[in-house]
Amino acid sequence: MERKLSFHDFKNLAQQEQYDLVFTQGDFINYYLKEEIRYVLYSLFKFFVEVEYNVSKNKISNLIAFEEGKLLDRYWILTEL
Repeated sequence: MERKLSFHDFKNLAQQEQYDLVFTQGDFINYYLKEEIRYVLYSLFKFFVEVEYNVSKNKISNLIAFEEGKLLDRYWILTEL
């Protein structure tokens, strides 16, 4: 059964649990590259998660959950609707 979490509950999870949810239940939306970092946007429940992946180190460097704002705006420029 799929769990549904609020934005607040997601932010309170341990980092590994956040990664597990994003990669198993998140819907890929878009990505872009900036130098050595690949930024990947996922939709999860009723919010968004951006995963920063360092390509040269082959390692995830950050995960940011948000509901709206400038982080989301930069992906719509890249997406054809």
